[in-house]
Formats: sequence, structure tokens, C-alpha cells
Amino acid sequence: MLNDTLDNAIREFNPIDGNWLPLETHFERAFSSPDPTSYYQAIFNLFERFPDDDGSGVFWSALHGMEAVGSYEVLLLQYFRRLPSLMTRTMLRRMMNAGETQIGDVSISTLLSD
Repeated sequence: MLNDTLDNAIREFNPIDGNWLPLETHFERAFSSPDPTSYYQAIFNLFERFPDDDGSGVFWSALHGMEAVGSYEVLLLQYFRRLPSLMTRTMLRRMMNAGETQIGDVSISTLLSD
């Protein structure tokens, strides 16, 4: 079940004086919830708001969490097509490195070469 307060905290997060660490706590709560997938849109929105950033490494916690839980691929495709970001591009490369070639009927290599 989605915690709207947590969803908003992730979606609207802004680092204060370059401090991204409070976001780590939000990710920990999201990925220990009964349905971590319900927070994926908020996480992808965050990646979109900071397209050239990895949140001083904190975004990697979300990436690893989504990889562990799964079921992120369709949203990844949607957000990558809308606005490619460092993290969505990284996720696609990691999928390719793991031997995955497609999301649905879309070639990952074609996405990354465009």
C-alpha cells in the first residue's frame, strides 16, 4: 500500500546544501514496504528532475532496490523515452550487461544508440 507522504517525500526531494543522505532513508522505507513497486514512479520522477546526477551516489540505492524487486522495466522504458537520464541510461546498460536484449518488443541497444 502506497504511503502518500513517503511518495511525495521521494518525488519532491531536494538536497539541502548538497546533502542527499535524507533521501537514503526514504528509499530504505520504500523498499522495506509491502509493495516497493508503488514508489517506482516517484523514483523515476526524481531521476527525471536530476537527469545528470546520481544524487551523490544515493540514487544507486534506488537502482539496486528496483533491480532486486523487479517489475520496473515498463516504467524504465517510459521514462527513458520521455527524458533520458544518467540513471535510466545506466539501468538500461546494466540490463544489457545482464544479457537482456529487449523490454517488450523494444530493443535496448536501439534505445541506447539513439
